[in-house]
Amino acid sequence: MKNERSNREFDSSDPLKSVNSKNILDSFRYFKGRRYHNLTDVTYLFPNDDKEVERLHLQHNICRFVWKNNFSSPIHELLKSGNAKVLDIGCGAGHWIIDMAKEYPQATFVGIDMSPIFPDVKDIPSNVIFLQLNLNDGIPFPNETFDFVFQRFLCNCVVLEKWKFYVKEMIRVTIPGGWLEFFEFEIDNSDKQLIEAIHSGFKAKGINSSPETCVPQFLEKCQELSKVHYKEIYIPIGDWAGPLGTMTLTYVSMNFETIRLLLTSAWRIDDESYDSAYDVSKLDFNATKTYIKSIRWFSKKN
Repeated sequence: MKNERSNREFDSSDPLKSVNSKNILDSFRYFKGRRYHNLTDVTYLFPNDDKEVERLHLQHNICRFVWKNNFSSPIHELLKSGNAKVLDIGCGAGHWIIDMAKEYPQATFVGIDMSPIFPDVKDIPSNVIFLQLNLNDGIPFPNETFDFVFQRFLCNCVVLEKWKFYVKEMIRVTIPGGWLEFFEFEIDNSDKQLIEAIHSGFKAKGINSSPETCVPQFLEKCQELSKVHYKEIYIPIGDWAGPLGTMTLTYVSMNFETIRLLLTSAWRIDDESYDSAYDVSKLDFNATKTYIKSIRWFSKKN
């Protein structure tokens, strides 16, 4: 299977283009039992159903447990003082922003995502606003509005050129002296052929699934930003690492389900072949003591 992947011609088409919803006004499309967005001008191949919300919840809990905080930028005192405005780009189901809003009730938080998978109104703190928006149209706020702008695990989900546009928009709406933070991850696995095949599958769709090769380089070219700071933490995957490793393995398994449509279409394989490839990888995670490398880049706007 590995040799087949390494020699394969990758498919760059968007498999959701062939999935027709019954109504152009519908918020969702359905494919192979999963729910997806219904925006014709967006290449985003991750689902947005209840299973995905569960994955995002587990993701948030792991990150919070390992990092012991929700951010690395030096903004704690600012958020405590009141009147600070915070923007979360690609906020998903809102786990990060809800957690932050409860910790800093004097600050105002705005979450933006293209999928309406936000919490029930009764579960949203009074200092939180969620907006369903297509980021391809830009961030609908004036220049220099927010003190802190945050983005988590978005670079390896969207087309790279679109991500660069989002970053420029994030910079635009941040006040001078405000902070921007980017949180991404990569799997550090000894099976280089598997990892390369995954990267190639994402690349075929225009997505860079190796944030370390693009995030810091692009940020350092942005003249509006000062020094780009960097922190990293390795998170173990597999039963070999105890309860945390087992929980992370569950999360990685959910990730492989989330990217199933993207990779099966890119690799031109069926679901059975995909499952076989992941079963081998899952065993390898334990045998090679694999880690997730989680990384935060943060910078102050000039």
